[in-house]
Amino acid sequence: MKAFLASLRLGALLALGAVSLIGCGSDRGTGSDPGTCSMECSTGATCCVSGGVELCVNPLADPNHCGGCGIACAGACVSGTCSGGPVGGDGSVTSDCSPMCSSAQRCCGTSCVNRVGTASAGDGDSSFANCNGCGLSCDTSRATHCGTLSAGGPSTCMCGDFAQCPPGQVCSNAGGSYLCADLNTDPNNCGAVGNACNTGESCVAGTCGCGASGACAAGQGCCAGACVDVTSDASNCGACGTVCGAEAPNCNGGSCGCGTGGACALPVAGVFGMGGSPGESCCGGSCVPNTDSSCLCAPCTGGDTCQIGGDLLGMGGAVEVCCGDSTVAFLGCGGGGVPGLDGGLGGDGGLPFP
Repeated sequence: MKAFLASLRLGALLALGAVSLIGCGSDRGTGSDPGTCSMECSTGATCCVSGGVELCVNPLADPNHCGGCGIACAGACVSGTCSGGPVGGDGSVTSDCSPMCSSAQRCCGTSCVNRVGTASAGDGDSSFANCNGCGLSCDTSRATHCGTLSAGGPSTCMCGDFAQCPPGQVCSNAGGSYLCADLNTDPNNCGAVGNACNTGESCVAGTCGCGASGACAAGQGCCAGACVDVTSDASNCGACGTVCGAEAPNCNGGSCGCGTGGACALPVAGVFGMGGSPGESCCGGSCVPNTDSSCLCAPCTGGDTCQIGGDLLGMGGAVEVCCGDSTVAFLGCGGGGVPGLDGGLGGDGGLPFP
């Protein structure tokens, strides 16, 4: 007899194991807790620990785990909601909640929870943890709250005003607007929300980089796929593409200047050749006033004087400095001339001020 009973116990254990194997597949169902449940269940099933035993259950129909592990119903479990109790506040939902839930809520076990929440309430609203059914929560990384799309329909997890982000992306806030970002490729959210790469850098596998190298060091900029010292590069001074001009050809600490100083004074044109200022030129690393003896760093010859040309009426045209005669104010430094005006010669073709 003892041997017969032992054989029955062994058979029961083997049968239970066979049932477990049949019920459990390759996917861990929604609601499983990897920290306490090691068994993997088939799609649509949830792994729950009950009395120290791991079980694969259907949260849409199991009255002992209705909508989530441990949510027991006094009646039946229909579509993840307890039924068989009193009629709910909307006239159609049955539940085990007392007092009955309003139409804006659903009954989960014996508690009323909100069907939808607001973006301001976020994941703190009871709807967030029960948005897809009792105990079926939204993902805090992919959604901001449980709400309803503008087109209508049932409650759904949302990122701002849109449906939650797809797997592999996160819901991030950029300037007050929510958007979905791929942390592996988004240069504004590289590896983490809000971690922005420097200008010109790209995000690869969640890491900022410039070209084929890593992120640029402090004081460098990623210019055309290469790290450049923007504190001293006269072709990329302070930022990629900022070229220092002739009046400030040197880059010092990210600012264009003459030698080790600041930029030289620019020329200011007068009106009809009167007033104005010829400004300065950068000569040998120092700012030198433009005069007859040093006009663009060289003396004027042949009776010419240092003249200001361009922007004749002060309306924003290009201002030039060169050696010439009074017609430069009218005709600029490019030469040419008008017949009958100063013998038809408009300056001596001096070089324009950069």
